[in-house]
Amino acid sequence: MTSSTGRFAIDANILLRFLLQDHPDYSVKARRIMEAVQAGEIAVFCDPLIIGEVVWVLKSTYKVAPPTIAKMLGPLVLAERFIVPDKERYVRALELYGTTIPHFGDACACAAALEECKGRLLSFDKSLSRVEGVQRAEEP
Repeated sequence: MTSSTGRFAIDANILLRFLLQDHPDYSVKARRIMEAVQAGEIAVFCDPLIIGEVVWVLKSTYKVAPPTIAKMLGPLVLAERFIVPDKERYVRALELYGTTIPHFGDACACAAALEECKGRLLSFDKSLSRVEGVQRAEEP
């Protein structure tokens, strides 16, 4: 690694190589990066869109099931030096995605409704009415 201190933005390809361990060179480098994060040597800033990209690639390209994706990503996102804006919301979204909501975008919308809007959610997706704490409506 070029620097052992500081804060770096992180891209989806680093997370994917770390989670999948499928590339002889990049997976080793990705593991070193994530070990440095866990050891507190560096911090990484992860835009929430990157989490969405990782979820999408794991599900669509690698056919990983949502509960497995949530188990893979959850510990990474929870790491102290893994910085994500609104971290709690995305942890909750991963939990919802891993248990009750089949689409990560819908899980993010439900997590936002639960955290920011007293559970109120505008959506035409009737299945989201089954999410505990969410009061889905089709109009205000």
